[in-house]
Amino acid sequence: MGAAPGTRDRRARTRTRIGAGASVVAVVVALVAGCADTATDAPTAAPIAAPTAGTSLESIVLPVLTEQMEELQVPGLVAIVEAPGGERYEVALGVADVETGEPMEVTDHLRVGSIMKTMTATVILQLAEEGKLGLDDQLSLHFPDLDTNGATIRQALNMTSGIPTYTDDVFMEGQAADPHRVWTPEEVLAIVAGRPATFAPGEGWEYSNTNYTMLGLIAERAGGAPLGELIDERIFTPLGMSGCSAPAQDTTMPDPRSHGYQWGAFWNGEGAAPPIVDVTDWNVSWGFGAGEAICTAPDMLIWAHALFSGELLEAAMQADRLEWVSTGHPSLEYGLGIADLSGVIGHNGATPGFQSQAGVRQSDGTAIIVLTNLALSPEVRPPASTISNAISEALPPQ
Repeated sequence: MGAAPGTRDRRARTRTRIGAGASVVAVVVALVAGCADTATDAPTAAPIAAPTAGTSLESIVLPVLTEQMEELQVPGLVAIVEAPGGERYEVALGVADVETGEPMEVTDHLRVGSIMKTMTATVILQLAEEGKLGLDDQLSLHFPDLDTNGATIRQALNMTSGIPTYTDDVFMEGQAADPHRVWTPEEVLAIVAGRPATFAPGEGWEYSNTNYTMLGLIAERAGGAPLGELIDERIFTPLGMSGCSAPAQDTTMPDPRSHGYQWGAFWNGEGAAPPIVDVTDWNVSWGFGAGEAICTAPDMLIWAHALFSGELLEAAMQADRLEWVSTGHPSLEYGLGIADLSGVIGHNGATPGFQSQAGVRQSDGTAIIVLTNLALSPEVRPPASTISNAISEALPPQ
């Protein structure tokens, strides 16, 4: 499905009306927290008329999408909402390429950032079911030369390891200055070598990409194959997610694809706003098991349902996965590579040029998928997570 009538013209008009500027560096730095900040910073939806019996998903969701796209200045997005009774609304709005005006398509490929964590975690949980590792094994068994704070695989999965993240401000500023650098997992782990732990294992919660880089390497060693192949064999192929890939160090995105954008380039807020910046080909190899996946929205819908139901895990392991730990944020609890985002079970993600959220509402089984080709709004708000929350609040129980 193409862009809604008039959407392309609307995007052209709003490109020059940025209320506040942010440098590329600042925007990238704001992506560091990933899941945690996008879960807690998303505002409530603007009031809309209460739906009446028989109201279609489109009549509820489309006004939310168009209003939020305008407010957040999103060039393009794909959204799918599927009710438990089978009604489904999917739409592509805006443009995939601001230079050519090419419209977004539902089948476009976009980077999905930290939603990759749910996939890495699923492989780890499957390997645990197969007896190839134990969730309560010490990380030091796998990384004897790295200070792993006495933490376990389970604590890496639920972000209670206390191991600091490598994606701090200094790293992300360097990445913005050299966006095409290719990283190995071992190189990013070396960044945190010698850094003190944030807290004793199990005594706190902090979103750390280091956890999932370690888990990706553990999966490779226990599974006997590169992480991307393990995810393809264990998740994408069984579920028929043909539009997904985890390409490691390759920046190439399959066609059809959307470009990825960020607003501003070292703009001080005075005078005319700068053009939007195309960061599609920035190398995200530093994400590895924490955030390098590429998917389409229809594939994210498949994954959201499988993740919520535990389709690829035994019932006992799925129950273990959904043992929530407190994060200190009222709208976020975290399990084993899965999050409760204000009652929506799934995950969100952010990587340069793209932001995403995919999940299923726990109260009624409604699936909500939003993929945007913008990392952050000019006001440094996560667009896909903001829009997902707005949809969930506007949509009555199904």
